[in-house]
Amino acid sequence: MKIKDYKLFTVGPAQMYQNTLHVRNHIVPYFRTSEFSMMMLETIDLLKKFEHAEENSEVIILTASGSGAMEATVLNCFDENDKLLIICGGTFGERFVQICKIHQIPHEILFLGPDETLNKTHFERFSNQRFTGLLVNIHETYTGQLYDIEIIHDFCRKNGLFLVVDAISSFLCDPYDGAKYSIDATIVSSQKGLCIAPGLSMITLSPRMVEKVNRNHIHSLYFDFKDYMKNIKRGQTPFTPAVGVCFELNDMLHQIDSQGVEGRIAEVKARCNYFRNQIQSLPVSLPPFPLSNAITPLRFHKNIAMELFEYLKNEKNIMVNPVGGELGKSSIRVAHIGDLSCSDYDLLIDELRSFLKE
Repeated sequence: MKIKDYKLFTVGPAQMYQNTLHVRNHIVPYFRTSEFSMMMLETIDLLKKFEHAEENSEVIILTASGSGAMEATVLNCFDENDKLLIICGGTFGERFVQICKIHQIPHEILFLGPDETLNKTHFERFSNQRFTGLLVNIHETYTGQLYDIEIIHDFCRKNGLFLVVDAISSFLCDPYDGAKYSIDATIVSSQKGLCIAPGLSMITLSPRMVEKVNRNHIHSLYFDFKDYMKNIKRGQTPFTPAVGVCFELNDMLHQIDSQGVEGRIAEVKARCNYFRNQIQSLPVSLPPFPLSNAITPLRFHKNIAMELFEYLKNEKNIMVNPVGGELGKSSIRVAHIGDLSCSDYDLLIDELRSFLKE
């Protein structure tokens, strides 16, 4: 298969920055060295800084996709003695449900419809129900909804719950503060807001979640967080990591640190706002709920989404995110991360306008 040079308006993999392409253009080195260990420890410090993680938090660097990290987090943090509440407003919320079903972890589901905004009233019937943890994809990428962390945090605080946040498509796109909102596990992946290659996921555990993980016993070799926490003290992982992506990650974190994490988020938000302002004249609509800066979910009045996706991909070398399930025929998603400029969005908008006119 020949790889084409698409212009990527996708949430992951994203349009890579030139510094990442430069890092990728090197031989992957041997990694059981003091130099690699120092780099990994530096990487962890920067991740905790950007997430505003609590002091003494632990970071797991896992060679796995985001879904692998979601499963590993549930496996290590909870067992059959827990009772979890899962916010499920799309396919990624459903993934947490699947994980709990497979591993027989007691759970209940807070369902949201495709256009339903999460609010305080949704939690009323779940109060004082002896839940021990809550799982949420803070940005449900399927619909585009960015859930209100204030509401979620308030519910968890009042009910004494551990809070697990999949921030995979929100990290470095929207403000995030692990310590302020008492987040006990944060899951991020390499190919979204970090805009590097897929292959790595990072899970940050609060001190009280570390204690819980250390008490739990899991039946897994590869996904045992206790082994990762022991090894990372020497700057290593227990198994071979995606070494090349580790170098990309460290380089990107330094690039962001020089800019400031607030500066990187502002950059994404500016592209997002530019695109949303420019499409106001097009026959498209946006969902009614709060949206992340990461993507804009476009809704069409006709079932033309897949035809548009194929046209952009095959005729214009432009890639946007299609949508599966019931929204698949009438919606696409346009991302605002990566090495993109306003002129790139002008080009995309011109193509959208031309297609919709025809």
